[in-house]
Amino acid sequence: MLSVVTVGTPTEPRRVLKFTARSVDIGDLDLAIDEDGSARHLRAGPGSTSTLAGGSVTLYAESLSGRITGLDDGPLPADRSAVVTPDAVPQWLYGPDPSAPHSPERTLTFEDVAVRQARLLGPDLAVPGMRLNEDRA
Repeated sequence: MLSVVTVGTPTEPRRVLKFTARSVDIGDLDLAIDEDGSARHLRAGPGSTSTLAGGSVTLYAESLSGRITGLDDGPLPADRSAVVTPDAVPQWLYGPDPSAPHSPERTLTFEDVAVRQARLLGPDLAVPGMRLNEDRA
């Protein structure tokens, strides 16, 4: 499910996308945290799939971009590249009736995804072949 919400941050409130799901699969995970001139990366083993599962997953994101490769059983949009922000949510992402009180659950598949993330809450994260490193600027 997708909604746009306002969350508090240390500096100011921000509008973000809120995605909820039963599970999330991430191929070739590379989670980067940039601060103070260095980037810390949590990476999965090459070719592996990391999973968030075992309960409700909530992702608060400033933006999500990628190429959509699956949308339920429905037709894919003509332009399969997608950039989703709180101010630009494509109609096809909401489903047939975005004004309905409860949008239907949808199964979305993206490739080449980049997420500018504010917060991720969820159950168990499994990262096969996990490695952690730091790059100095």
